[in-house]
Amino acid sequence: MSCEVGVDKAGAVLLGCSVAADSHRPGRPVRVVTHAHSDHMLGIERSFRESRLIVATPVTMEMMEVLGYRVPHGKAVPLGYGESVGFGDESIMLVESRHIAGSSQVLVETPWGSFGYTGDFKMPGTRPLAGLDALVVDATYGDPRLQRAWGEWDAIAALIEVIERFIAEGPVWVYGYHGKLQEVMAQLRIRGVDYPFKADLTTFRLAEIAARFYGVRLDPIEIYDGGPVDDAIVVFVHSSKLQGYRRRPGMHVRLTGWEMRAPAAVAGERLINVSFSDHASFREIVEYLDYARPRLVLVDAYRGRSAAIAAKYLERILNLRVKASPPAMLGAAQRTVTGYEG
Repeated sequence: MSCEVGVDKAGAVLLGCSVAADSHRPGRPVRVVTHAHSDHMLGIERSFRESRLIVATPVTMEMMEVLGYRVPHGKAVPLGYGESVGFGDESIMLVESRHIAGSSQVLVETPWGSFGYTGDFKMPGTRPLAGLDALVVDATYGDPRLQRAWGEWDAIAALIEVIERFIAEGPVWVYGYHGKLQEVMAQLRIRGVDYPFKADLTTFRLAEIAARFYGVRLDPIEIYDGGPVDDAIVVFVHSSKLQGYRRRPGMHVRLTGWEMRAPAAVAGERLINVSFSDHASFREIVEYLDYARPRLVLVDAYRGRSAAIAAKYLERILNLRVKASPPAMLGAAQRTVTGYEG
């Protein structure tokens, strides 16, 4: 069994000798799923067959099943935040992160060092994994130029303003990815938005799970069957349906972290972008790492567009040792608590 820390070419985050997170790695007996997004469930069916343990939070396990991935009963290890499971001489713990319902960070303690992975996260609301020997960090917005001058609360306020302005004219359609949709639904209810909701079946079932996680009641809410909608209703559907539904009556809203012009901006006829993100901005990545101060930072280059840029700037700003990974992966020969070659 090889012992590495880093991200391989298939997107597996390798921690210690046993763990592969968010993608399958042949020979790694423990598969961790940090949350129920497709780019973090890579190769999951193969992991079901070949891995000995599948580790995730109970909420992520439930969401995976809704999405069609039933974890084999004898391999499922649902871990609450702060709970750990041992494998050989390694200990695997899941730590809370703020991304979507049930998302987690991963902490692996071994006899030769401690290794972590942030998974996808945003600040505030994510407790940094501090003082580790090596930390793999998500940097979806790793380019310092990708900064928003407003917070997510401004984006939610902008969405509420859009709903209030246009709902008298017909339905408001809200498009987003799984997890983001459910968080926004919860935030709207928390803010007192009481218009009826509708959601496609998968979005609805995930919303039931997320509502328990957030401690929010989403009523009134119904399953959207795909037919015409004429009432003053907010309809939540997956982003993949935007092009197919664009000509339907009503105002259409796309939730996207890539909107950098304003909290809400016109993107086309009857289409508004709302700048809501579930990923840390570059400033938030710096905030996290400045507190965490690991001996080595490995920026996830498989999922991040700007990992090399992020590594350069983070090293300069924080005076930390930072590399993009892949290609920076560390072999068993570098098992020392004094640092790694790579």
